[in-house]
Amino acid sequence: MIYSIEGKLIRKMPMEIIVDVGGLGYMVHVSLSTSGTLPDEGSNVRIFTLLMIRDETLELYGFATEREHRIFQEMILLPGVGPKLALRILSRLTPDEILNAVISQDVEFLIKTPGIGKKTAERLIVELKDRVEDMGLIQREEIKGDFIPEAIEALTVLGYKRNDAQQIVRRTAKEMQKKPETLELFLKEILKRV
Repeated sequence: MIYSIEGKLIRKMPMEIIVDVGGLGYMVHVSLSTSGTLPDEGSNVRIFTLLMIRDETLELYGFATEREHRIFQEMILLPGVGPKLALRILSRLTPDEILNAVISQDVEFLIKTPGIGKKTAERLIVELKDRVEDMGLIQREEIKGDFIPEAIEALTVLGYKRNDAQQIVRRTAKEMQKKPETLELFLKEILKRV
């Protein structure tokens, strides 16, 4: 297994890059988010990789962070989620957004990604929810007391569009210094910021 490569970035396209490592040019499939974080052509780069063999073809997938690398590995294990769809998901959503959607069981948030229908989103949530703690990507405390789904529901009842409610709730959760102890405290904080 090739865990990472380091070399000169000789070509950078939106979802593919070529990295020269000791005179060998490796073509690597990347997400848009990884591509966007890489420096200009000619710079030295190090990316985390996963080598896959498909139909007698070797394909190398690359990631800017270990977090993105691990989520990709977990997603491609799921039925109906191949490497192309997993890259598409990681091009549209950050690893943290994926984990938050999984933890809060937010199907609506996931189906905004092209190629993800309701069944695939539900499968991602069911399959990944049990694994995210084992992956070391979140702590058990992050799962407990997560009021994001309830807060989104409360705002939609108050008349906010679901998309707006999701953005407001997620932004507030990120900006708060510590996790709210109750749903009521979380809602008060959200309404202060609206």
